Amino acid sequence: MKKYLLLIEDESLWEKFKEVIDRDINTEIMNLIKEKAKEKKKNEK
Repeated sequence: MKKYLLLIEDESLWEKFKEVIDRDINTEIMNLIKEKAKEKKKNEK
């Protein structure tokens, strides 16, 4: 398994993100990545 480091430059945006997530940060970020990948796949068709 590869691990990646996430750098956040906008701390206020990061705080807002942490307030609205339902699960742990890793799961939420993975869900966002999956959604974007699905969108891109749809647009390629």
